[in-house]
Amino acid sequence: MSDFDTTLHRKIKNGLEFNVLFPVVGNSQTNLGVGDTHHSTKQMKAMVQKYYTQCNKVAPYLKKASLKETTQAVYDFLYNHIQYKQDNALQQLRTPANSWRNRVLGIDCKSYSIFASCILTSLNIKHYIRQIKQPNFKPHLYTHVYVVVPFNQQTGSLDDGSYVIDATVSNNREPIYIKKEDLFMSTQLPHVGLNGAKKKATRKPTKKKPVATKRKKAVARKKKIGLGTTVLGLGALAGIIALVK
Repeated sequence: MSDFDTTLHRKIKNGLEFNVLFPVVGNSQTNLGVGDTHHSTKQMKAMVQKYYTQCNKVAPYLKKASLKETTQAVYDFLYNHIQYKQDNALQQLRTPANSWRNRVLGIDCKSYSIFASCILTSLNIKHYIRQIKQPNFKPHLYTHVYVVVPFNQQTGSLDDGSYVIDATVSNNREPIYIKKEDLFMSTQLPHVGLNGAKKKATRKPTKKKPVATKRKKAVARKKKIGLGTTVLGLGALAGIIALVK
């Protein structure tokens, strides 16, 4: 265990009653490329928008009479049911269902934040993903991320104050920071329209091309659209993966 793992370790509840509220997933990985912490938070936002529905069943259990009570309930749920484990150089962004599957092994601040953000999105609560630089730990880098929920839910402005959800720590207080960057998580999500499938167009029979010609064209297409290990960030010293299914 790392020093962080030892310091932030907690005794978690068994949580068996919540198992039926999450889809069953495995540990398959999706490569999200290589980048800095800004790349990480953008990927976190994309994951929330794609997978927040995984929290649609658990979110109603955490909704309370007031915004303050709700944010505390979300924090309590995450802190008491999911173990902390620091990521290594390979940054792991987990969906809520994957975090729940691996809750005994542990997740880190990014996946806690994704989980919290998905619950808040399910409840239609405006919030931000905040990354910070800390004075006493690599102050030149953004080293921590958590969720803040503005008191003012009408405008989403943080000027009137905010609640914190940081399930890495036992006191749920905002850390001291020297710089912050906030990524707004809108409750206005992307929508698509779906219709029935088109009728298949009648195609004229074509002559079969030689196999060698097909192979050459396939290779040319890959080069044209940039497929390959370099573009996807494979083989790099550090990268970002999504654990989703």
